[in-house]
Formats: sequence, C-alpha cells, structure tokens
Amino acid sequence: MPNLLLRNVPDDLYRRLKATAAQHRRSMTQEAILSLQTGLAAPDEPPPRASVPETLAWLEREVWTLPVLDRRIDDEILGYGPDGFCN
Repeated sequence: MPNLLLRNVPDDLYRRLKATAAQHRRSMTQEAILSLQTGLAAPDEPPPRASVPETLAWLEREVWTLPVLDRRIDDEILGYGPDGFCN
C-alpha cells in the first residue's frame, strides 16, 4: 500500500484533524484517509462505511475493554425501586 507524506500542513487544519480524530476515536491517519475518501468521492456516491466485522473489531478493541466506573446495579440505573416499579 502506498504512503503519503504531507508537509507544511496549516496549524488550524492540523488541530481540527486531531480534534476530529479524537472525537471519532480514530488515529489521525485513519481520520485523514476517511476525510480524503469522503472529499474525493463522487457527489452521488455515499461515504464509505465500515463492514460489520470491522465495526465489531473496533467495538471489542475500543469500547468493550473500557472499565466500568458505575457500580450501580441495573435496576438502580433504570430507576426501579424494591417493588419493581419505576420511582
């Protein structure tokens, strides 16, 4: 696969790319490639989407490994009282 090196990227563009990548939980390289693909796509062509296996792999790697910080039981989170009804 070919490589692309970008020089003299404007500071504002670099900061926006970095912020967008963090917001989408992607590397800057992944975000730049997706931005290029989206920007260079034909006007009637929808943006590329990740396949189901790619999405599941991302979930397993990035989301399902996050620590659980909320120690409440499910009923407490949903608002159920001891009688089984919502409070």
